[in-house]
Amino acid sequence: MPGAHPAFVLDVGGSVTDAELASLLDDVFVKPGHTSPPVAERLFAPDRVRTRGTLIAAREPETGVLLGMVILVAPGAAARQISRDDEAEFHLLAVHPDARGRGIGRALVGAGLQLARTRGWSRLVLSTQPQMAGAQALYAEAGFERAPDRDWGKYLAFTLQLEAA
Repeated sequence: MPGAHPAFVLDVGGSVTDAELASLLDDVFVKPGHTSPPVAERLFAPDRVRTRGTLIAAREPETGVLLGMVILVAPGAAARQISRDDEAEFHLLAVHPDARGRGIGRALVGAGLQLARTRGWSRLVLSTQPQMAGAQALYAEAGFERAPDRDWGKYLAFTLQLEAA
């Protein structure tokens, strides 16, 4: 459509400020009660989040406001949680509550899958909390399958075999 503007733009490996990262993760995980403040303080410290892997961000095109993110963790990386040596992993898929329903989560997952394929990785895994039904539906839509044998703590595990790019 002439003159149409995208609802969001994706930025693979782009710059995200500490304040943006902290605010998004607080709004998505802490305020709704998915992660306690003491745990979030340790796990969501911006420098720790950045070292996990490649951050893919979704931004409002005109204002640059951070709307969402996901991290793609490389096979064998120190930050991995449930992946095996030959598997990549998704961490911290987060879409700001006010930006949900716009396809941002779907686009972030798709971009992460494409990046993993481009890098030649053959399998992707992730874990999520049982109450995050929306995220689970999104993962199932993308082809992820439950892997109950890999559940850990309060987290549910999912896996996806990737075809080559």
